[in-house]
Amino acid sequence: MEHLSDLDPNYCYSVKELALVWNMSAESIRRLFVREPGTLIFKFSSTGRRTYRSIRIPGTVALRIQKRMTVVAPEPRR
Repeated sequence: MEHLSDLDPNYCYSVKELALVWNMSAESIRRLFVREPGTLIFKFSSTGRRTYRSIRIPGTVALRIQKRMTVVAPEPRR
């Protein structure tokens, strides 16, 4: 049975939005998506050692990761 998700495939989520939906920390979401193909990373400032980025995650990419990371328990034997 497929699990129905509340994610909209046509919307680009922020890190905070996905963290709230998936009940995870924002840092965990960043680590999951920073190198994922399709994730949008906008570099808008670089000062000395620190680079500021804005990360947006398309719904299709979030759904792909959700499907890959979800483990479904097998049905119990009778």
